[in-house]
Amino acid sequence: MKTFFSIIILSVFSQFTKAQQFVLVDSIAIENKAIKTIETDLNNSLYLISDTKIEKRFQQKKTKSIDFKNIITSVDSNNPLRFYLYSNFNRLSILDEDLNPIQDPITISSTNFMPSALKVVDNQFCWFYDLIGNKIVYYNYQLQKTIINSKQVYLKNNDQAIVNIHVYKNLVYLKGAQTIYVYDDYGNFKTNFPINLDNSPFKFYKNTLFYSKNNKLYSLNLENQTISSLLDLNDSKSITMNETNFYSYNNNKVYIYTIK
Repeated sequence: MKTFFSIIILSVFSQFTKAQQFVLVDSIAIENKAIKTIETDLNNSLYLISDTKIEKRFQQKKTKSIDFKNIITSVDSNNPLRFYLYSNFNRLSILDEDLNPIQDPITISSTNFMPSALKVVDNQFCWFYDLIGNKIVYYNYQLQKTIINSKQVYLKNNDQAIVNIHVYKNLVYLKGAQTIYVYDDYGNFKTNFPINLDNSPFKFYKNTLFYSKNNKLYSLNLENQTISSLLDLNDSKSITMNETNFYSYNNNKVYIYTIK
């Protein structure tokens, strides 16, 4: 028998996957032209990310800015209580909801690998792409210990490396410039399929890749590769979303859409 919590999660996800209506409800003027990307969390806080700085705009309208003094490689804000920031391709910082450090920064480095496209799974483990070995690695970052080393990734369609990793259920999705490679959670290759976004902004969310191209938002179902057109966008530079809201940034404003 499913627990009540499991039923709630399944119900929310079922409603989300059926939702195709994005309703514009608000916009926020952005004066800082250094902003490169945006992110959000389950509390609908908004993160404005430049090369080294993050400004967090809380749902309660207060803000907080942090300069990390390091080039930000990627961030993960899926868990509103733990914010993961990967910088300089070797430094993992774990922050609380107020962007205060939970522990000392972790240096992920070795003469045997060079981590790229890091994706934190939980409070111990992460996946990353090893630029030296051309492999994916499942790594215990707290113990500084490699758990799984895959075979070499066979890059196709002129891909030079993996630029992003997404984990959903028991599958690991590797995004190259023109291909998505699918692995199981033991590091075994499953399949691949082409996807050319022409450097367009994108966001993995559960079993879907959302991306903006030619001023339109599309969704790609990662399970069956079905592509759907969702709405028109105005010169989007970065997109993000959560269960209830979709955000699009175009250098001047962040547009906020409710997902119905």
